[in-house]
Amino acid sequence: WYQRRVRVGAMIGTVVLWMFWPSFNGATFYNDVTLQGRIVMNTYLAISASCATAFATSTLAHKGKMEMIEIQNATLAGGVMIGMICSFNIQPWTSVLIGGLAGIVSASGYAWYHHFLEELGVTDSAAVQMLHGIPGLLGGVCAAFACLADNHNYMYSYETQWETTEGMDRTRGQQFGYIILSIVCTLGVSIITGLLTGVLMNQPCCPTVAKKDMLIDHDFWDIHDLGSDPRSTAKKDADAVWANPMAVPMQEVRA
Repeated sequence: WYQRRVRVGAMIGTVVLWMFWPSFNGATFYNDVTLQGRIVMNTYLAISASCATAFATSTLAHKGKMEMIEIQNATLAGGVMIGMICSFNIQPWTSVLIGGLAGIVSASGYAWYHHFLEELGVTDSAAVQMLHGIPGLLGGVCAAFACLADNHNYMYSYETQWETTEGMDRTRGQQFGYIILSIVCTLGVSIITGLLTGVLMNQPCCPTVAKKDMLIDHDFWDIHDLGSDPRSTAKKDADAVWANPMAVPMQEVRA
């Protein structure tokens, strides 16, 4: 009951992010009003498509029902995946296709791939890989192929991103290679720093937490609602009452 209440409340954050995601993608183009309009349109088309496909995929994955964590995150995946290509001069159907694919990939990842990682012992508490990692990687690949398909996309996007472009003339194939190389570099840096972080967290100077207690905040934060600790007797008693209220023994009341 407590987790359901928290997840429903977290949907407020999803709605706020959904409304303002175009401002995230267009923040670096503050001096180009025309380009900002294109960014807003492409982002809203993509994120709307990801909403539709996320709901549909979640329903199919859970036999007619939807999972709240998938709806919270997969509905935003279109905004992530369109991020690198949103300034390009692409057709509306391209934005819808990219966003729809992002919703399917993200919701499917939450439904199946995330549980597979947990079985392997990989902890991803917020399943950030399904919202930012994989859609972001696919978005970079889409941008690379968009540059390869149309030279205007490559020229328009990077001339408005940087003020000085002298001596930076590249062919479509060269720009494709630069984007693929940037993806490889990003993956390399993230993997290396992630491994270093894991090594540091396993040092004796860092407090260790049992795997079953990783998502419990009571050991490190001052939580006033002590009954919310799933390890406490009060929490277990309260859960039992909510699960079967009729099983609670009646108390004798004397006048």
